[in-house]
Amino acid sequence: MKTAMGSASSRDARGARPGEESAATGSAGERALQTLSPDECFDLLEPGGVGRVGFAAADGIMMLPVNFAVARKTIVFRTAPDTLLAVYADGRVSFQADHLDEVCHAGWSVLVHGHARKVTDEREVKQLEDRTRLEPWAAGSRDVFVRITPTRISGRRL
Repeated sequence: MKTAMGSASSRDARGARPGEESAATGSAGERALQTLSPDECFDLLEPGGVGRVGFAAADGIMMLPVNFAVARKTIVFRTAPDTLLAVYADGRVSFQADHLDEVCHAGWSVLVHGHARKVTDEREVKQLEDRTRLEPWAAGSRDVFVRITPTRISGRRL
């Protein structure tokens, strides 16, 4: 009779059994932190999802969650005209998105520094609507599109 320790189901996300070493991570307790290239960062962001936009407001640094899409190597999100995101949309911002797998103790994080601007050209708004299919999670009208053009992008994976 085969025990659970010898079955394939006892392998971790790396394909190693508990206590085994993997070339990618070293010993079972040691995990290598990998620096990601800008292209690798965009590959991770491409499906869209939820991230956070950071910006300097009158009351200090703000970090607000947004659902986002990627369009032509830029980050796009929608907001309402009366939100802080809309008020401070034309300026320097940071954007962060990540994914965590708590079971495997693995994940990635991408940080984008750049310039945000409201998208006001009707043709460009229509293209973003068609290409991104970006639907805000928050209720209410979210018809202000904001595009973040990166000046620096970095990421790490564990």
